[in-house]
Formats: sequence, structure tokens, C-alpha cells
Amino acid sequence: MAPIAQPDDRFVIPGAAGLPVRGDLYLPPGMAAPPLVVLLHGFKGFKDWGFFPWLGRALADAGLCCAAVNFSHCGIQSGTDHFDRLDLFEQDTWSKRLADVAAVLNTAQAGGLTNKASPNPARLGLLGHSMGGGVALLTAVRDGRVRSLATLAGVSSARRFDGPEVRQHLAAFGHVKVTNSRTGQEMRVGQTYFDELDSNPAAFDILAAASRVSLPWLLVHGANDESVPLEEAHALLEAANAGPVQGENVKLLTLEDTGHTFGARHPFLHASPQLEQAAAAVAAHFLRTL
Repeated sequence: MAPIAQPDDRFVIPGAAGLPVRGDLYLPPGMAAPPLVVLLHGFKGFKDWGFFPWLGRALADAGLCCAAVNFSHCGIQSGTDHFDRLDLFEQDTWSKRLADVAAVLNTAQAGGLTNKASPNPARLGLLGHSMGGGVALLTAVRDGRVRSLATLAGVSSARRFDGPEVRQHLAAFGHVKVTNSRTGQEMRVGQTYFDELDSNPAAFDILAAASRVSLPWLLVHGANDESVPLEEAHALLEAANAGPVQGENVKLLTLEDTGHTFGARHPFLHASPQLEQAAAAVAAHFLRTL
């Protein structure tokens, strides 16, 4: 097993509903005002999962400050890799995730993330994996402070659970069950999640957001992604190319012979060639565009 990359600093700030957003900072050595990249995990993810600490350190080694965060309602609050607040996970929504990111950006702008360095909030990028890619994209089109975007296996739709059986279960029990294959825990997606998407679908329309992106955007996707098919990346790329960002400003890097987590698992064992390629491409993208 590979040693876990340790952050250079940590922060805790109030997020959605006043609950804590916890973050780890990976700092490039000897840089006074490095660009800042905020790293967002996916559904059933967390900042310490699998490759995230490794990726945070890889970006720092490349000359970027990386802030990897836990969403306030991700279900983990104690620093463990076991979900200890499933009640919060059940209450999570897209709007809560967006509020958490806004809180991080506000704190960064005020210089409150760390006193060990001075990451430059005017050189700000967002990097999201899976669901976190959708959150990063929705934020990027709403917040003019974001200058560059990268998504890893990013989703093209906020509606990940639907259909007659889902709706029947939701009507009967007020939640939808999902099983965490790693921990075996039963996790619930609550009624509020569905109500929010039903009541205001335009606010969380990821493809529509892609068509409005006006900043540089790198999409990285595994050809064998079993959770978010490669077709979703193609749909995002097509939407972006129909909008203001075209050609050299939006690129899709398809990695062959790899899936949703680019060969990584939890606990982290080692970086696959595809993960190393993804990290290098993301670092180069942000260094070029921030």
C-alpha cells in the first residue's frame, strides 16, 4: 500500500446549513502566491478517498495550491473513511453542495484558508470528480471568480436516480436506498434531493451549464467508465462546443483501458499510468490557464 500523502494544512469553515466543510491544503514549496485549485469529490466520495490525497500532492508538486474538500453533507465528519453521519448524507442536495463551494471560494478570497501560504484567489480553478465535476461546472458558470475548469469522469446530468421503481420506493419510504460496496453501509438519498430537482430543474441542468461555459475546460474520462459512461463526456463536449467555448478552449482527453477511478481504489495502492496521465494533463491545463 502506498503511503498516504499528508496535507500541509487543514481548514474547517461553515458550509450549507452551518455545517462544517473540512478541507486539506497541499502547498507547492517556496511559492508566495500560487494558483488555487479546489478539488471536489463525487457521490459517496470524500477528500481522503483513494487517489485524492495523491492527486492533491501531485498538483502541489507541479506548482499549484490544491484545496481538497469534504462537502458538508457527505456523511463523514470525524476524519475516518467510514460514513459516521448517514443522517446528513440523506439530507444532501445539489444546492447544499453549491453552497459549500461558494463558502470555500469566499474564504479563499478573504485569505482565510491557510496562514502557511498565500494562494492567489484571483487565479482560481475548480477540479471535480464524477458528481463533483457537475458541481464544479455549475459553479463555474455562476461565479466569475473561477478562471479555469477541469472535470474527471464528470456527470452530464444531476438526475442520477429516477424511474418508476425509484419513485415508488420514494413515495413509500421517503428515501431511496443505495449500498456502499466498500463499507457495506446502506445509504439513503432523501426526499429533499428529488424535490429540489423537480421544483427547479433549470438550476441544476448540467448540459445547459456546459453550453454557457466561457472559460477554459479540460474533460478527462476513462473509456471503460462503468459509473459515468464516456457518452456523458461526449454530450458535455458537444454542449460546450455549441456555446462560447470552442476549439482550443475545451478539450476531452479519453484514457483507454481505464474506468471511473482511473485504476485507483480505497485504500490507495498506487497510481496507474492512466491516473498519472490524468494528473499531468490537469496540472498542465491549470498552469496554462490560471
